[in-house]
Amino acid sequence: MARKLLPDIVSLTPSSYESFVRCHRLFLLGHLLGVPASDPIPTPDRGQLVHELLRFVHERGNCRDNAHVEEVLSAHGVADDVHRTMFRRHAERCPEVVDAGAHEKDIARFHRFPAPMFMANARIDAIWVHDGILDARDYKTGQRWHDRVADDPAAQVQAFVLAPHAQRRGLRLRIRYEYLAPEIDDDPDPFEPDDDDLEAIAARLHGAVHSMFSQESWRGCGEAQICRTCRYRSICADSAATGEPEWAALGLRQ
Repeated sequence: MARKLLPDIVSLTPSSYESFVRCHRLFLLGHLLGVPASDPIPTPDRGQLVHELLRFVHERGNCRDNAHVEEVLSAHGVADDVHRTMFRRHAERCPEVVDAGAHEKDIARFHRFPAPMFMANARIDAIWVHDGILDARDYKTGQRWHDRVADDPAAQVQAFVLAPHAQRRGLRLRIRYEYLAPEIDDDPDPFEPDDDDLEAIAARLHGAVHSMFSQESWRGCGEAQICRTCRYRSICADSAATGEPEWAALGLRQ
């Protein structure tokens, strides 16, 4: 079954790899079959808007220029205290002097040998080059899940695709999560992988892809803490959390 579902060259993204590590059934439904969510989940609209506004602010001016930030927010109809707080929190974390910067960059890295082959892809919210560091930022507007960025599987894919670019320029790689929501007090510890870390990550990603090809049943994890936030919890036979499919509210049967 797995070989029929998986392409010869598997695509790995931070999201898909995190899903596979979290729950094989989640990866199957969401990333291989593209099944629409059966259960309500928080919409990413605010996060996407904040990402775009941060890109716009940096490309047109300086995030520490309050007048510029106010103009951008007002022009997009979002000049409220929550967004002002998010931009203020970002400005406190943003490096003041940089050699180069880029936003919303799609970066890929191909693994050919040993088989199986895979293509890792990641969209990086912002990349700053300063003080001998390739500083990759991931803006977060939701709740915090990890105390260390290194513990997040998504960050491992980011490190894998960014590492050759940092090494080629003789820079130290750093991945940092910026939690912008007012209710989050601190950011998790940033991830600065060394050569041993990067070698282990490459082996871990390769092992995950190898495991995908050996799947027979794509079983769910059956862990309540994970299942309770899953967008497929009401239609998964292995779910450890109850759920009500969205179509039930419409009077439709499963």
